Amino acid sequence: MTQRKRLLLFTRPRASSLSCSDESVPPLPNDTYKTEPSEKLAEGHSGGLWLLWRQGIGEVEVFGSESQFIHVKVTKESEVVHFVAVYAAPSVSRRAGLWGQLRDLIQGVSEPIIVGGDFNTIVRIDERTGGNGRLSPDSLAFGDWINELSLIDMGFKGNQYTWKRGKEERFFVAKRLDRVLCCAQSRLKWQEATVTHLPFLSSDHAALYLQFVPEVHGDARRRPFRFEAAWLSHSSFKELISASWDATLDTQRALSKLQDVLKKWNRDVFGDVRKRKEKLVKELQEVQVELENMCSDELLQREADLLKEFDTLLEQEEMIWAQKSREKWVAHGDRNTTFFHTSTIIRRRRNRIEMLKDDAGAWISDTPELEKLAMSYYQRLYSLQDVDQVVVPLPAEGFVELTQLQLRDLNIPFSEEDIVKAVRSMGSLKAPEPDGFQPVFYQKCWTEVGASVTRFALDFFRTGSLPQGTNDVMLVLLPKVASPEKIQQFRPISMCNVLLKIITKVMVERMKPVMTKLIGPAQSSFIPGRLSTDNIVIV
Repeated sequence: MTQRKRLLLFTRPRASSLSCSDESVPPLPNDTYKTEPSEKLAEGHSGGLWLLWRQGIGEVEVFGSESQFIHVKVTKESEVVHFVAVYAAPSVSRRAGLWGQLRDLIQGVSEPIIVGGDFNTIVRIDERTGGNGRLSPDSLAFGDWINELSLIDMGFKGNQYTWKRGKEERFFVAKRLDRVLCCAQSRLKWQEATVTHLPFLSSDHAALYLQFVPEVHGDARRRPFRFEAAWLSHSSFKELISASWDATLDTQRALSKLQDVLKKWNRDVFGDVRKRKEKLVKELQEVQVELENMCSDELLQREADLLKEFDTLLEQEEMIWAQKSREKWVAHGDRNTTFFHTSTIIRRRRNRIEMLKDDAGAWISDTPELEKLAMSYYQRLYSLQDVDQVVVPLPAEGFVELTQLQLRDLNIPFSEEDIVKAVRSMGSLKAPEPDGFQPVFYQKCWTEVGASVTRFALDFFRTGSLPQGTNDVMLVLLPKVASPEKIQQFRPISMCNVLLKIITKVMVERMKPVMTKLIGPAQSSFIPGRLSTDNIVIV
């Protein structure tokens, strides 16, 4: 019987198919579909391609079709997207020229493009279970092709593999052969787009369901405060800090009060950078039109002021996205706003936990249920219940004794210079902490807040007591594997407030000269230059 590989565009997934949608749910089975007239028909027993779409999605123009892909352009009102539905031949020899054909196609498209389907190969070892443990030359070529074209894997939700074979465990093999790739322009345009691996039904392939604009659940009230480094470039910011910082309060209460002031100032004064840029461009166009009709010193000065303001706005925009992307290796060069923006979107999509399996293996996607699953797991993991607590005294011998000079140096009272040195040595845009103030705030506003921060730190070293809330942390789950399915596949890390980091950094700097004596040669913590293992944290 003739077999066909069915690739469905903007439709409900069928067996062995790819589906795309701009809705939150797949269309119902009784929806009307339209087939691409010049479908690639099967030849003998080899698979052919079908491309189908729902009536009413817009104008679908078929740009071309080959034996292993169909290229269409979808236009609806002002929205345009190119879609390439791929069914790579199962044998390496038959798909030998596919990557070159797709390269030429993609490089010739300047509009948003999405490439998806069955590529019949993988790019990483962890995209396969069973079989041998090496990547084939064809898999390596596929990975090089993705990198060469700067394509972005849109990721997925659901089961890890999209193809499987074998009815017995010893013969079972599963791989992620199907995927959806896009260009940076598409990823920026549809930032929340998701790909879901649907269950295996009548085929050995799972259908892919692409949603351009899925329904996003979130509570804006739970969004924590974040200090924006771009605020520092605003002309009124320093004046605002000088007028708003209350030196009569303790540092934590002063920071809390400043949060409210900055939120209101950001809303009323700093505003939305994108909207400000659009307004500024419009004003520039109006002034330049007037200059063409009548040149005057006043108009020329107005244009110069607007251009200067526009340049400042571009720097603010770049700083916002550089801060959000947390990319460290781009230090100099032209503005990289698009790069930072794309990096941010990719990181957010990768770090967002949307679905996990519970203890029974059932998928959970409801946010309250996901929170309950995580809380339950870590409460059990770190509970002392059912754990025998045995106190083992430290041995009296075996410890290196410090000299009187070293002990004297350790006991020298901490000074303001120690605090300033610790603050200056921190990375400016480290990951945000619970209170939202990153090191860049303290470094740039030290004149206003330095006395209060120094007093806070020195009070701790004098009394040995931390005010309540100082050591509060933001717990973040980092995936241990590329596509985590269970809560056990995440590693929790704690992000501390800068105030606590200042104290710990001052202590570490004081202890560095004697650290080699306090830590044995087989250990690596706190020793610069030594190799560290995955279960050792370098402070």
